[in-house]
Amino acid sequence: MEKLAKMRLMEVKKHVEPIVAVLHHKAFVRLWIGQVTSQLAMNTMLFLLSLLLYQKTHSNAAVSGLFLAYGIPSLFFGMAAGVIVDRLDRRLVLIASHFSRAILTFFLLLMPDTVWFTYVIMFSHALITQMTVPAEAPLIPKLVGNSTLLVPAISLFTFTFYSSMAIGVIVAGPLLRVVGEHGAQLIIILLFCIATLSVYGLPRSSAKVSVFLRIFEYSPRYIIRRFIGDLISGFRYVSRIPNLMQALALLTSTQITLILLGTLGPGFADTLLRVDVRDASIFIVGPAIFGILVGVMWIGKVGYTFSPNRLIQVGMFGTGSILMLTSLLLAITNVFWFQSIPRGVVISLSFLLFFLFGVANSFLDVPANGILQKESDGDMRGRVYGMLSALVGGAGLVPILVSGVLADFIGVGKVIFLVGLLIFSYSVYRLRYNGFITDH
Repeated sequence: MEKLAKMRLMEVKKHVEPIVAVLHHKAFVRLWIGQVTSQLAMNTMLFLLSLLLYQKTHSNAAVSGLFLAYGIPSLFFGMAAGVIVDRLDRRLVLIASHFSRAILTFFLLLMPDTVWFTYVIMFSHALITQMTVPAEAPLIPKLVGNSTLLVPAISLFTFTFYSSMAIGVIVAGPLLRVVGEHGAQLIIILLFCIATLSVYGLPRSSAKVSVFLRIFEYSPRYIIRRFIGDLISGFRYVSRIPNLMQALALLTSTQITLILLGTLGPGFADTLLRVDVRDASIFIVGPAIFGILVGVMWIGKVGYTFSPNRLIQVGMFGTGSILMLTSLLLAITNVFWFQSIPRGVVISLSFLLFFLFGVANSFLDVPANGILQKESDGDMRGRVYGMLSALVGGAGLVPILVSGVLADFIGVGKVIFLVGLLIFSYSVYRLRYNGFITDH
């Protein structure tokens, strides 16, 4: 028994020690704290505003409009942001991004409470956020070095990315209930300020704003030609690496699916689960992201021994199947002779299914993220992440808009079933034609 306890202790130390070593890098810790607090603030605000919009309009389309406002900047500026950030001091980019988002949130306290103004603020937030995506991740290798600590650092960054998302989504409803709309917004401002102070201590880069501004000494035609040339070189770079293309496609699909869940969450809670809209984060999006966290931890401990191809296959089948099953469960329990089933049982089953959905999603996200880091060179990594943002925004605009409008006409449950059916069908197609990422 004592021998078994020692073995377990050694196993725990084996997994914990690399994380502890990573946290000895003070510069990385500053970047990490900035990531956690800014992600927490951003996700809390996004879901908080979606709850407020649904409360005021009772329209899924209105909530879709909010997520569209959040997604459009990534379509038009995602790749451009990657190109720009690659030529700037990433430290200054992060400082400016976090602080300006704090100021934008403050405007919500001062200006009239209207739907269009909410859209404008969210659009502005998303526009600035495009600069943080390609600025954060490429800094990790520079702060910890391309050593054995790189993988634990990326794992920690991925884990806290989703955990801060989970916490932000889950606390949005309770915050609204406890401290009210303005109190929640003040907390969000404080989080952005903490993120600003944290990244302020990052090491400076040789890149200077003045160097970047020199491009305006050239003619607009020359600037546009060079800019388009950089974008094209990014596309060509990705197109030459099939695994990188597959990874981008997978990450795009997983993020769009999560956005759809957030878009339909308030309506799902109101019309199907019949709970307070403010509890949508607890019963729907929260368990999904918690499932992603559990999946990420399992892959880090056990799942990495399986091939990325196998994890992806399971993830795609699981995601599609669980969404369809969730929709069917709610449809059945609303049929007359099944209405005697206690709502607590229905809510518990729904909670479990959304959790399993998150686990299945992690089987897609983690292998794809690892491949993205592995296959993209340091100088191009920022551009590749910018491309990911643009793909999520571009490919996600139509399903986000259509799902919200369609949900108002045919119901949220049917829309979720159709999304699940689409993912399941695509997974069968890709399995049949061996379209998955190539194992090395």
